[in-house]
Amino acid sequence: MSRGFPILSKIVKFGSVGALGSVTNIAIFSTLTFLNVNYNLSSIAAFLVAVTQNYQLNKKWTFKDHNTKTRKKFPKYLALNFLSFLVNLAVLNLVVHYFGEEKLIQIAGQITGIGVAMGFNFLGSYMIIFVKNEELDNA
Repeated sequence: MSRGFPILSKIVKFGSVGALGSVTNIAIFSTLTFLNVNYNLSSIAAFLVAVTQNYQLNKKWTFKDHNTKTRKKFPKYLALNFLSFLVNLAVLNLVVHYFGEEKLIQIAGQITGIGVAMGFNFLGSYMIIFVKNEELDNA
């Protein structure tokens, strides 16, 4: 798969990492929500854990970036994902606003928000964060 279409291989790997990150996010979000933590705070906590996990897996596996130190790229990755998180949070709040505050509705809103943000994350990661360019790595 990766010989003829290297980007397809990256998309599949990115999707796999994202799926694992989504499971992590939803598990943390659901646990905190059922512990009666505010759904916005639950979403923030879930995001922080999942984004850190996803960065490490994408860096080492999806984009095979073993040379650049985390301190150089993680802030950029975090900023990109923070923008996606804002989209996620907006979708979550729209779902809760229009469909109700029941816990399962909140979880459905979180899942929907994660889905909306995935494409944006891949493009930003592929084109900006993990681009193979020595000049950018040394910037």
